[in-house]
Amino acid sequence: MSNLFKFETLKRDFLNSLSQNQLQLLKDISLYSSCITDFLFRHPEELFYIENSLNQPLLGRDKLIQESLQLLTIPRDDEFISKLTYFKMKHFSRIVAKDIYKKHSLIELTEEYSYLADACFEVAYRRAYKKNVEKYGTPLEEDTGNVASGCVIALGKHGGTDLNYYSDVDVMYVYSAEGKTEKNLSNREFFIKLFTDVTTYITKRNFEGITWNVDLDLRPEGKKGLLAYSIPFIESYYWSVGRTWERHMLIKARHAAGDERVSNEFLSIITPFVYRKSLTKEIVDEIFSMKKMIEESAKTRSKNEIDIKKCEGGIREIEFTVQVFQLLHGGQNPALRERETIKALKNVVKAGLLTQEDGEKLEEAYIFLRNLEHIIQLKNCIQTQVFKLENADEYAQKMGFKTTSQFLETFNTHRKNVKSIFDRIAGKEEKKYTPLQTYIFTKQNEEEAVEYLQNLGLKDGKWALNVILEIFNNPEYFLLSEKEKNSLLDYIPNLEKHIKESPDRESFLINVNKLFVEGNIYRLFLSALENKSSLVDFILEIAKTSDYITNIISKDTEVIDFAFSSSGRPLIDEKDFLKELSIIKLEDKLDALRKLKKIAEVLGVLDYFANIKFYSPVARLKKLNNIITNLSDFILKTLYTINEGKDFAIYGLGKLGSREMNVGSDLDLIFVFKDENAKLHYSKIPQKIVQDLTKYTKEGQLYQIDLRLRPFGKAGELSPSLEFYRNYFSKDARIWEVLAWTKARFITGDETVKEEFERLIKEFLFSVKIDKSFNEEVLDMRLKLEALTRETEDVLDIKLGKGGITDIEFMVQMFYLKNKQRKTGIIEGILDFDPDVLDDYVFLREIETRLRLVKGSSTSKLSKEDRMTARIADTFGMDLKTFWNKVKNTKERIRLHFLRQFK
Repeated sequence: MSNLFKFETLKRDFLNSLSQNQLQLLKDISLYSSCITDFLFRHPEELFYIENSLNQPLLGRDKLIQESLQLLTIPRDDEFISKLTYFKMKHFSRIVAKDIYKKHSLIELTEEYSYLADACFEVAYRRAYKKNVEKYGTPLEEDTGNVASGCVIALGKHGGTDLNYYSDVDVMYVYSAEGKTEKNLSNREFFIKLFTDVTTYITKRNFEGITWNVDLDLRPEGKKGLLAYSIPFIESYYWSVGRTWERHMLIKARHAAGDERVSNEFLSIITPFVYRKSLTKEIVDEIFSMKKMIEESAKTRSKNEIDIKKCEGGIREIEFTVQVFQLLHGGQNPALRERETIKALKNVVKAGLLTQEDGEKLEEAYIFLRNLEHIIQLKNCIQTQVFKLENADEYAQKMGFKTTSQFLETFNTHRKNVKSIFDRIAGKEEKKYTPLQTYIFTKQNEEEAVEYLQNLGLKDGKWALNVILEIFNNPEYFLLSEKEKNSLLDYIPNLEKHIKESPDRESFLINVNKLFVEGNIYRLFLSALENKSSLVDFILEIAKTSDYITNIISKDTEVIDFAFSSSGRPLIDEKDFLKELSIIKLEDKLDALRKLKKIAEVLGVLDYFANIKFYSPVARLKKLNNIITNLSDFILKTLYTINEGKDFAIYGLGKLGSREMNVGSDLDLIFVFKDENAKLHYSKIPQKIVQDLTKYTKEGQLYQIDLRLRPFGKAGELSPSLEFYRNYFSKDARIWEVLAWTKARFITGDETVKEEFERLIKEFLFSVKIDKSFNEEVLDMRLKLEALTRETEDVLDIKLGKGGITDIEFMVQMFYLKNKQRKTGIIEGILDFDPDVLDDYVFLREIETRLRLVKGSSTSKLSKEDRMTARIADTFGMDLKTFWNKVKNTKERIRLHFLRQFK
């Protein structure tokens, strides 16, 4: 199909009206660029403008701006936007035509094209400024009272006046100072609104296409940053947290649009930041680390495609070679502070930093590759630097070569020359960088970083990259020294290894992000790195294993200090709790208890994980249960004292009673009064204790309360008397309550009430006849509980399901009843009754514990398809299949023991 197919089909009369030279011009343009052909199809009169311009001088920046400002008279924004795109395409077409016919050098044309971008930003800025002043009033500087103004800073190839035909325009938006408008809008809000309009004018798609693609990622704080920053912020930012890659980027910074005085102030601030009079070893090392990253990213992936920008011997290596000399020597030699690449290269040669021969090789290669880049981009009007070898014949012809082989030989020679010179800069270094490191360090090659993360097993590489970038875009990270930043960067391959090995990579990454961004563990982590402490791996192990603990410690820096300090041993008993409570500086006694609970639970859990490979399963489980149970007892005793409890006792049932409290466990509470008179006077105290336990504050909640085990369940009264229980036990208690009350344990309160209530409980438990009928009723009750849960081949319930924890609890409770033993613990009952099931019971209890530590929920179900199950398996050092089979076999053995007991 002819490149002029649309003209031949729909505008043949126009073609027939053209002179031979005009027709040839149209054919040549259509051969090189489909989008300019489309533009001329919409606006054929512009062909004559292009023809008339071919032999005319370039317009230059001032004339382009002067012409663009004529668009300010357009009343409506939508019309202005389309006319702005028209203006850009008209001059773009003019520049490309001059390029095709070699009327000017590459450097002259890219400079003109860069100034075309300036003109578009200038008219967009002036329109947006006028619009926002009319709406919000004139912005005034707080300190001086002068009118505040803004500017557009050109960066990248735009800043270096090296802009290629389909490059994004890299810019930064800056305003003079903070203050307020006449209508009391802050200057920050005013200029953000103004520059939002500027961006919209430049980037909004319309009938003519879009004017430019704008990239704002090079601004301070990157994508997370504000749209515009004041000069005082800029100065503070670059001189306190600016990185070497930002110095590298700012080499090309220049005024593009807006108030040139603001741009000049910006440039006066960043020039000494970019061009240091003296360089530390860390800065020099970082410069050459960037070189190594460019080398790593330059490796060609496909034999049939070559990225002429990123490849070995490509455009980026030429630019970096020049910029290295600028960074290293520009502080002492102002002549090196040149934005445009070829001009800067010539100055490097003049300074004696490169030989004349090397300078010429780099210049020839740069011009060759940039011309080829434009030809590649013009073909389909897209931003690409990929040279497809299948198109080599076409490129050779357009580049003016007689044969394709001659073209390819020249191409390869230039690349070899560039690579040779590039390699000689600081020699070869041993350190290698991953694509993720490279992107974090240079903000280049995002696609490679995304693909790399997906290869590590993450489902959404783009999402994962953003989660990781939050760590490196956080204000706390910017406050680190260069050495500390480099240490964190160097650790990334280890982090990648943890990601790859994690059974739930997404949750692990979220938790690592929380610890750094919310928990601010930067300096703690770096200190551990410097001291080669095992704490580093331990921190990541917590992130991999426990969402629950990660959430707690990331939201409370005091807890982090306790958790990872060298003296962070667990708080075990009342003595430890009292000592810690005396240290906690909170006036509210309940908040102090809530803080204590967080600290004690976290330290207990961390101790559990730290000793997971050293303690026996029974020992580590009992230690964690004791810590959390002792803590619950202490809090209840403290609340009894604070509320001036009198003439009643508090008992625990369930896990509290059996001293098997776990992270996140409810409290099964029983309140019992001495008599009706005591209840009449003090009944509000148990209510107050329940309120204190369940109330939420910024320090969290102490406990959730489960009162279902009290007489008549939720419908029963909160705190009956001893006489009530005497009647209830003798008349109304059901079989299941007999088993439940075997776990009843005194926590705190009146000793006389305790003595009498203990007598009533023993009488209730041991007066029951344990005969066949009772046995059958208990078995029936257990099977009904089992029916409440739905187990399948892929879903198991380790508590209520067949062979679950409840099987063993029922067996032990029956053993206590038969032998009239007033004990509450399950493990000690197993040791007396059937030690063969101890390991199986502890295994299921440890699964239950780790389920709680992963999510903080009280679920007892495992799903084969849930990644949480894989995480639990990983904590046992098993793969999912091995773990799943072990759980099934454990439950089968327990069920056999259970059936032997009851049948």
